[in-house]
Formats: sequence, C-alpha cells, structure tokens
Amino acid sequence: MRIKDVMTKNIITVDGKETAAKAAKQMKDANVGMVMIVENGEIKGLITDRAIVTKVVAEGKDPSKVSIREFMSKDIITCKEDSDVMDVIKTLGESRIRRVPVINESNKVVGVLSIADVAQEMKGCMDSLFDELSKAAR
Repeated sequence: MRIKDVMTKNIITVDGKETAAKAAKQMKDANVGMVMIVENGEIKGLITDRAIVTKVVAEGKDPSKVSIREFMSKDIITCKEDSDVMDVIKTLGESRIRRVPVINESNKVVGVLSIADVAQEMKGCMDSLFDELSKAAR
C-alpha cells in the first residue's frame, strides 16, 4: 500500500508570522493537529497542537503574542507519496511522531499521513477480510 492511497490531501498551511493563537484556531476549525508553514510549496516548518501546549501555554506565554516561527519544528521528517505505508509506519514509531508531511517527486507538499489515517485504512482492510472470510465459511 502506498502513502498516496492513505494520506489526507487536505493540508492546512499558515504564514510563519501568525501567532500561536491563530494557528490553534485554524487547527480547531479544520479538526487537525498540525499545520505547516509552507513557502513556494516547500515546508519551512510545522506546528502541532502539542507544541502550542508545551512550548507556549505551559511556559506561561501569551498565545496571542507568540509568533509560531519562535517555536516551529524546523527539522522535519517527510515521506514521499509513493513510499510504502509499512516503511513510514516504522519511521513514525522510531521517531515518536504521529504525523508526517507527504511530498511528491518535486519535493512539494501534497498531503499529510497520520497514524489515524493508517489505522482507518487498516480497519477497512480488516473489515473487508472479515467479510470475505465470512462468505467463504458459509
């Protein structure tokens, strides 16, 4: 199974000058846990809901005054859209991350893969397998 078959194509991007509060609002509105800072199609950084909590709120900083550039992750692990899902799952586990930006052969962002995306796809596969096995057992 390839990443492009499982990934979420709806990516949320923000300007690096945005505040943590605005980034959090965008995450809430889009029901996502990560936004990317993208310039000319290339990822410059990313912000997660957890980063806002641990690096802004828990530090006593005002989210409406802190620029996301101050704490965005810059060392970003990405995966190619044609990568094998199982290989990327291993990378997610080893890196202890829940989401990874997906890029194409031109290194442009085309989506996000999350452990939830993979779990949902695997559930669908298991449901189909169960249905087929049930039919065969009749």
